[in-house]
Amino acid sequence: MRDYIVISDATIDLDKEVIDELDVRIIPMLYYMDNKEYLYNPSVESIDHEEFYRKVNAGVPVSTSQNPPTIFMDFYEKLIKEGYKKILYLCFSSGLSGNFNSALMGSKEVMEKYPETEIKAIDSLSASIGEGFLLREVCAKRDAGASFEELVSYTEQIKRQVCHWFVVGNLDQLRRGGRINALEAKLGAILNVHPILTTDDEGRLKVAEKVRGMKKALHELIQKFLKNAHTDTMHRVIIGHAGCLELAEELKKRALETGRIKDCIIQKIGPVIGAHTGSPMCAIVFMGEQE
Repeated sequence: MRDYIVISDATIDLDKEVIDELDVRIIPMLYYMDNKEYLYNPSVESIDHEEFYRKVNAGVPVSTSQNPPTIFMDFYEKLIKEGYKKILYLCFSSGLSGNFNSALMGSKEVMEKYPETEIKAIDSLSASIGEGFLLREVCAKRDAGASFEELVSYTEQIKRQVCHWFVVGNLDQLRRGGRINALEAKLGAILNVHPILTTDDEGRLKVAEKVRGMKKALHELIQKFLKNAHTDTMHRVIIGHAGCLELAEELKKRALETGRIKDCIIQKIGPVIGAHTGSPMCAIVFMGEQE
């Protein structure tokens, strides 16, 4: 048994089967739907994604909140009692949530209580399948025999090379979340305009451009891959979707046609991220250079 363990949180948007294969632990996260609180953990449960997005698009109130430090403290302590001396936590982007600060506060408290323990919380600067993509790369390095210190260094080294590109098809949820105003949402719906978004160096969302029609949007996502992906390697890619499997399958087909992909999986966007994007939303993540 290694003396360290890799963990992440529920925003990774990876299926249970993938999480099991990676051999990691997942910290659950809170979301609220129709005034009810849910603690979501994709490593132990699966939700009805179609029903979730049906409700979101119908206007059922949905929101999220950051975890308090106590959730992290309890999670860390459980791992320590299992015998782990070191914990690497790959955390949801600090540019999108206060979770990272809560994780740091929890880490400080636990390390003071267990001074022989080392907890390293790393800001992934990522969300959703971007965070999940980074987690897969980190676990591959772990499985290759990296020490805890080597893995921490490697994670910090590559996290800004993860490229996230996605398109949102329904602007209502972006409006409800305050990402765009009501006029922008209305005009976007009338003109069939969809924003293509990415993340900056601080892990914050930004609109890169706007295109008309989802077919054009998928084309632009592939162009982003061709432009930004490293040219000297065959790529691993994750495609994510929020209640639009057909679009994800079309995006995967176009990605494979580039001849530059060795591994491509499709994953569902979970409720913590889906609460802010609504449906349809389609994303592609890969290793490369940010624009």
